[in-house]
Amino acid sequence: MLASYSVPNDIRATFARILAYMGGFAILAVVAASFFREPGGVAAVDPVPPPAWTAVERPYPAFELVMPELNGSAFNYAILRRRGDGARKDVLTWGDAADTRPYAMAEVFRSGPQAERFLDASSEIAARIIDYTVTDDVKPAGEIDSKFGPVPLVDFAIAPQGNVRRCLGFARAFDDPAMQITGWYCSAGQEVVDRATLGCMLDRLTMVNGNSQLGAFFARAEIKRTFCGQRSPILAATPEREEYIAPRQVSRLKSALRGHLPSR
Repeated sequence: MLASYSVPNDIRATFARILAYMGGFAILAVVAASFFREPGGVAAVDPVPPPAWTAVERPYPAFELVMPELNGSAFNYAILRRRGDGARKDVLTWGDAADTRPYAMAEVFRSGPQAERFLDASSEIAARIIDYTVTDDVKPAGEIDSKFGPVPLVDFAIAPQGNVRRCLGFARAFDDPAMQITGWYCSAGQEVVDRATLGCMLDRLTMVNGNSQLGAFFARAEIKRTFCGQRSPILAATPEREEYIAPRQVSRLKSALRGHLPSR
C-alpha cells in the first residue's frame, strides 16, 4: 500500500521545487528591474549616443573653389553640423585617397557660440588623417603667403591600399569670424607637391553664400588676392578669370606685350 503513494508524493515534491525556482527567478527579475529603473519610475535605457557630427542631406554650398587641374576627378561638397552648438564644417574634396589620381581637400570650420580652441597646423591635419595609413608623419613645412595672410604648411605621406602618395597640407585659424581653414593636396605618387599649388587653392577659395561677418572677411581677403602668386590679373590670371577675358582682348594684350620686348 505504501508503494502506491510514492509516485504522487514525488510529483508533488517536483512541483514544489519548480514553483520555488520560478519564485526565485521572479524575485531576481524584480530586483533587476528596480536596479535599472530611474527614480521617476521609468526604466533606464542606455541609447546609442548620436554622432557628434551629422551630414546635411541637401547641402547648399557656402564656398566655391575652382580646381581646373583636377577636372575629371570626382568632386564632393559636404556640410557637417555638430550637435549641441551648431558648429559647421564645409568640406570640399576632389578625387579619393585610394585613387591613383591627385587627391585634394579644403575645409572651412566655423565654430559655434563658444570659442573653438584650434590646435597648431600639424595637430589639426594629423587629426584628419587618423584613419589613413600614414607612412610619413605630419611635420611643419614652413608657411606660404596668401590672401588670408601667412598660412602654415605641413608635409606628410599616406599609403591607401599600398599606394604611397606625398601630400602638402595647410591650416590656419582666425578670430573674426571664429573659423579655421584647412586642407591638403596629395600627388598621385611620391612626387613632392609644389607649394604654389596650395597657394592657388587658397587664392581661389571664395564665399558664395554667408552672413555679413563672413562676407566682410572674404571681401577683405579678396583685396589681397595674389592671383596664384602674381599680382597682375592680366599677366597671371587664375583660370576662373581667364574665361572672362575675350579672345580679342587677349590677342591685343599679347601684341602690346610683345611690342615692349626688346628685339633679338
